[in-house]
Amino acid sequence: MNFKALFAALALSLMTSVAFAAEEKKAEATEAKADKPAETKKEETVELKADVDAEVKAAIEAAKTANDAAKKAGFEWYWGGKPAGKQLEDAIKAANDGKKDNAIKIAKMVEIAGVQGQEQAAKAKTAGPVAK
Repeated sequence: MNFKALFAALALSLMTSVAFAAEEKKAEATEAKADKPAETKKEETVELKADVDAEVKAAIEAAKTANDAAKKAGFEWYWGGKPAGKQLEDAIKAANDGKKDNAIKIAKMVEIAGVQGQEQAAKAKTAGPVAK
């Protein structure tokens, strides 16, 4: 038996055992969730006030669109201990408080993170080892 076949068999065996272990862990987690009483967590949403500046509204809408697309693709970014969606809520709060510059700054950061998350998702589709 040559080394390539040996290593291929070893890798296949390892991947199979890891897959079975992951499946068992997933089943245990599902059982543990079923045993716990359902906790109702009320999610607080922050709404943008109607009298907010149009420039701020546009920046927040662009950020929301980009972040929603990245989140849907599974690549929402996190920084400062919070996901981009929570950062966007901070931008909305700042806009509602009249802090236009701060709101635009945060919204632009969220928009950039959303766009980069979408790019990351697109690149992840073709990720893999380099063919020789």
